[in-house]
Amino acid sequence: MKRKVRTIQQPLLPEGLSQISLSDISNETLVEIGKVTYVDGPIEAEHVRFEEVHFRNVNLTGSKLPFSSWSNSILEDCDLSHVDFSRTRFHRVLFKNCKLAGTDFDQTELRDVYWQECQAPYALFNQTDMRDVCFTNCLLKGANFLDSKWDYVQFGHSTIDDVQFTGTSLKNVDLSNCQFTTIHTNAEEIKGAIISAEQAVSFIELFGVKVKD
Repeated sequence: MKRKVRTIQQPLLPEGLSQISLSDISNETLVEIGKVTYVDGPIEAEHVRFEEVHFRNVNLTGSKLPFSSWSNSILEDCDLSHVDFSRTRFHRVLFKNCKLAGTDFDQTELRDVYWQECQAPYALFNQTDMRDVCFTNCLLKGANFLDSKWDYVQFGHSTIDDVQFTGTSLKNVDLSNCQFTTIHTNAEEIKGAIISAEQAVSFIELFGVKVKD
């Protein structure tokens, strides 16, 4: 029986958003219904709520925003490298063409989150709770997805070379269009994953079996 494809819900934002500033951001601030196109250096605040906000061409490198909440928001063409998003909740969020090198998403909850054309080498997604999440054409080299709970997570045409999946079940995860030479997992966790015929050799070699030409 053909497996049903689920649809990732897209963020819902009103048209004609007005410019808003983050200059006065602090703990438990509500940032809502607007667009952000400039931030003066890294920001630090906890338990911030972002609702119906469009970030574009913003550099948040090194910012600390743990325990935050994001809903119906878009982050487009942003540099989010080494941002601390740990213990954050994302619902209906689109990351488009963003830089996410070493970004910390540990212990986050993600619902209907779409990653498109993002560069996220060595990003941290440990102990995440993901449902209806899709990575498309993303660079995830060296990223960590340790001990995570997933329900319908897909990687599309992404690079997942040297990614850590230890402790995370890949059952029903479609890796058939991904690019990699090695990933870190075990026989139990890889059970039920969807791979291509060409990838089968790499998976066999992962478990110490030599393939003779």
